Amino acid sequence: MQKPSKQTARMLLLVRDLGRALAAALPVVLLLMAARPAAAEGTATLVVNGRPVEQAAALVGDDGHLLVPQGAMRFALGLTVLQGAEGEPWTIRGFGRTLQVRVGRRQFAVEGELREATVAPSMQGDELLVPLEMLQAAFEMEAEKHRDGEAVCWVLQTPGAEILDVRQGGHTDRARLVLDLEGPTGFSWREEGGQLIVEVPAPKSRASGPSFVRLLSFDDPLISQVRQGPTGSGASRVEITHNSSEAPDVFSLGSPPRIVVDLLRDEADYLPPEPEVPELPKTPKLPKSAGVLQVRNFGTPRGPTRVFVLNLDPRSEQVEVRPELAGPTINQRAPVKLICTRHRAYAGVNGGFFSYQGPPLGMLVIDGEWIKAPRDERTVLGIAEDGELLMDRLQFKGRVHFSGHGYLELTALNRGHAEDSSLVMYTRRWGSQVKGAERRTRLVVDRTGMATRVESDGTSVAIPPGGFVLSGNGGFAPSLRKVEVGTVVTVELKTEPAWPKLKHAIGGGPRLVKNGREHITARPEKFRSDVYAGARPRTAAGITKDGRLVLVAVEGGRAGDGGGMTLQELASTMIKLGVEQAMNLDGGGSTTFVVEGRVINRPSDGCARSVSNALLVFASER
Repeated sequence: MQKPSKQTARMLLLVRDLGRALAAALPVVLLLMAARPAAAEGTATLVVNGRPVEQAAALVGDDGHLLVPQGAMRFALGLTVLQGAEGEPWTIRGFGRTLQVRVGRRQFAVEGELREATVAPSMQGDELLVPLEMLQAAFEMEAEKHRDGEAVCWVLQTPGAEILDVRQGGHTDRARLVLDLEGPTGFSWREEGGQLIVEVPAPKSRASGPSFVRLLSFDDPLISQVRQGPTGSGASRVEITHNSSEAPDVFSLGSPPRIVVDLLRDEADYLPPEPEVPELPKTPKLPKSAGVLQVRNFGTPRGPTRVFVLNLDPRSEQVEVRPELAGPTINQRAPVKLICTRHRAYAGVNGGFFSYQGPPLGMLVIDGEWIKAPRDERTVLGIAEDGELLMDRLQFKGRVHFSGHGYLELTALNRGHAEDSSLVMYTRRWGSQVKGAERRTRLVVDRTGMATRVESDGTSVAIPPGGFVLSGNGGFAPSLRKVEVGTVVTVELKTEPAWPKLKHAIGGGPRLVKNGREHITARPEKFRSDVYAGARPRTAAGITKDGRLVLVAVEGGRAGDGGGMTLQELASTMIKLGVEQAMNLDGGGSTTFVVEGRVINRPSDGCARSVSNALLVFASER
């Protein structure tokens, strides 16, 4: 047998060594293959609302299930994808709805309700892939699968929507544009040659979007021009020519549905109205017997979090606590500092939740005047005439009595008609008039309690000073038409459980602490998951066993501040502060704590947000 050459021998040794390496690696390879999601038969072409998706590749598992990549969710469907802290789920949001998923687990949650899917989410590098089944459970969309030999194409279609308006929002550190929509939809967005392009598919009821083109200009150096018009595929297209050097933030909000575009300014281009870390006042004017102000650090799994605490005795003659609106009517907003300045308050925190137009979304009573009624049996903080603090979940029990004609049950106060058959009372806190609307009857009552006018033809009616207007639709409309001019009308505003001698009230929620124990009522109070899920800046109010009021603001949302608190962490903190009862107030970017004319916390927006209402503290020299 001929001896092999040196070159052949070297090759044989190389093959031997390679074989040994493969044999050693085989268990690892098999483990990785077993750990793959039920995914990876291959990639698929993904088309959303008629446009091929370029952001990452969709995967089709060997069982035919589609896994949608994070990039497609963000840029083609308009969803916000947030990675949770270690051990926490991923959160996917769109138009106020929330989906929470965990990699490798088939269990998922839609608006807090647990469900189970056929396959689990997976990761491809740093990219999250979510089963279409989960997305369809949370967000409305239709899907079709097409196959041409080995090629697979999935076509996703979401409901379309008309763009009702493009308007500007007011912020110091960013230029904000808001696209008001007629309904939730999937939308795409991308940056192209110095423009931000947002495309919204047309509703199914219309084959294409509007044919007109309009150019909009806004008084902001970051926005050069906004062009709204149709696309070749029938969608509505908004092109935003801007000068921001930062990546834009595009997301959606619900109730009402809208798309928000934030273009960030360079820090050198704006000055925040407050120092980033202001000092606490050293000698507060509030006597210690009436109130004590503290700043404390509480530990969370994400790090220490700064908490501002004001402990008050509302029965003291040297202190008064009451809510206030941002302006004379409910349709206005202002920073807490400005609300404090207008009313010459010693301190104040942001109050209850509010809609983006301004109106509070919960109960509000100031000096015995009912401005908004309770809603959804949410938690309310009340202050009686003698200073006693009250806290409970309340129902609205309002009635309108007509002399000689019995009474009708009131549905709401200073709120739009939310039901097909409802009776709503409007005061001057709503505005100067109630606009006309078909199929509604309006009864005008003057300050003496006498009915002066009945209108059923859809015309607007003025709200008399000191008086009110009753508006009825459905079965209530014919009842109001029977009321004769000159009838004496009286209103009875109550709650269940009853709170007699109520002086002030402010709604928020959910409840955090009841009788000294954690008692979180987010679901019964019908809060969306963007309120109760995750850690964020928080504002809260609590009542101690001896009847003192504890106001709390928790920082969060900025580098190095611990990320805020979850509701469970906030409840635990309130218990540590000695409260027996506690409730959540509006939070996030709204969380603001003002003392002696200065914002003492760091708002997560970088500057104080304008809010609808605040809970104020007044000091007396007596």
